[in-house]
Amino acid sequence: MFDWIILAIVVVWLTFAAICDIKTKEVPDWLNYSLIILGLAIYSFKSIQINSFSPILKSLAAFGIFFVISELMYYSKQWGGGDTKLLMGLGAILPEYPSQLISVFNPNLTLPFPMILFINILLIGGIYGLVMCLALILKNTKAFHKNFKELTSQVNIKRLRLIILVLSLLFIILALIIKVYSLQLAFFFLAVFPFLFFYLYLSVKSIENISMYKILPTSKLVEGDWIAEDIKIKNKLIYSKKSLGVTKEQIELIKKHKKKVLVKDGIAFVPSFWIGTIISILFGNIIF
Repeated sequence: MFDWIILAIVVVWLTFAAICDIKTKEVPDWLNYSLIILGLAIYSFKSIQINSFSPILKSLAAFGIFFVISELMYYSKQWGGGDTKLLMGLGAILPEYPSQLISVFNPNLTLPFPMILFINILLIGGIYGLVMCLALILKNTKAFHKNFKELTSQVNIKRLRLIILVLSLLFIILALIIKVYSLQLAFFFLAVFPFLFFYLYLSVKSIENISMYKILPTSKLVEGDWIAEDIKIKNKLIYSKKSLGVTKEQIELIKKHKKKVLVKDGIAFVPSFWIGTIISILFGNIIF
């Protein structure tokens, strides 16, 4: 019975989280914290039911591992605070595959389930991010081309492109000289990948410049928003654009002196959590 309750909670909570993220680009703390609490509570009851610490220890371990991963993603500015807390909640409530669902969905469980879950979320997140970027390019074609051209005309970008070109030519020459097939493939990959990554980075940067910055009234600022400019009050730095997000105390100070600020927006990423989790439950490991 616990396993079906877990499935229902995961689907409902992720659905609400995805809707909130799409509408407001924010996942409410109460939703994330309640998922963590429910996960730990359910596995505590499981431990009591079977008279073993194993279920709750698994829940705490998965929560802890996802906590570390989430902090790394947050401090490297890959994810926002809502995404990181949601991953912790998934660790707490899905430390293992619900055993009663195995006979229903017959998933591929060749790896520990938290690892499968994280890999699938990253994979779906990458595909989802590319689709969203392409949609933004199509929506802002003229502005994208203009900004992309401006980026590629910068002196430092031209120099970097020249360095990548020289390295790619060297790798191609090595691939042609060396007759070992596996090494040839590796060198061809090294010749092509830097160019692909270079232009992908410039494309993402252009998309950020044209569609991911907005002027926001300070009255609408919420904790964790990424303000894209330094804010000084009486020559004192109140907020640095290098910060991981604005705090409640900083918001109150900013409201008193500024009416609007430039904020970096982002793509609603939680829908990829929803898709990745559902795929993990239905199919398990989709890569290996």
